[in-house]
Amino acid sequence: MKRLFTFLFLLVSVACRSQSDTVIVLHAAYERHSIIATASAGIADGFRNNYSLPPGFEKNNTSGFAPFFAKLEYGFYDRISIAATFGYDAFYYNYKQEYTGNNGPFTRYRTDDTRIFSGGITAFYHLGNVIRIKHLDPFIGVGLVLSNIRYSSFPQDDTTATKFDHIVTPYLKAGARYYISSYFSLFGDIGYDKQATLSLGVSCRFLRKQKAISTK
Repeated sequence: MKRLFTFLFLLVSVACRSQSDTVIVLHAAYERHSIIATASAGIADGFRNNYSLPPGFEKNNTSGFAPFFAKLEYGFYDRISIAATFGYDAFYYNYKQEYTGNNGPFTRYRTDDTRIFSGGITAFYHLGNVIRIKHLDPFIGVGLVLSNIRYSSFPQDDTTATKFDHIVTPYLKAGARYYISSYFSLFGDIGYDKQATLSLGVSCRFLRKQKAISTK
C-alpha cells in the first residue's frame, strides 16, 4: 500500500512538473474549466473504529495501512466543481471468541481480513470569494459514496463466515488546497464519509484555460 501511494504521489508530481514550461499569472486558486487530480491518505477510519461484534466475541488489535483516496475533479462553473472519488481500505481486525466445551471454557483467536473498495460523486462549492487568502482554495463538499466490503471471517452468531456488503454513505466535508505553484498544491479535508474523518495529500491541476506567457 505504501508503494502504491508513493507511486501515485510521484506520478502527480511528474505530471505537474511537465507543465512548468509555461508561466501563468495566478489570479485565483480555483479556476473554472480546470481538471484537478488528488491523491490522499486517510486518518480516523470509521470502518475500523466502528467494527461491531456480537455477544461471545471480544475485540483485539487492528493492523493494516491507512485508507487511500483518489479524486478527479472538474471545475464546470464559477465556484462549483464536481468530482469522481475512489477509495481503497484494507485492514486485519483481530478478535477472540470465548467457548465453553466439555473440559471447560477456552478461547479461539480469529482474524478478519477486510477489504473495502469505494466510489462516489461529489459536488464542491469553493469559498475563495469569502475566505480571501492568497494561494488558498477553501471548499465544502456534498455527495454520496458507495462502498463494497469483503469480510473474510465476519462473526455471525457463534461462528464466522465470508461476507460481502454494500453500503451507501453521505459525503459531507470541508477542506482546502494550498497552491505552492500554479499547478501543484497541498490538500486536506475533514468531515464525514465513514471512510476517514481527516485526509491529507497532494493535488495537481491540468488543462488550465488562462492566457499564458511562454518561457521558451
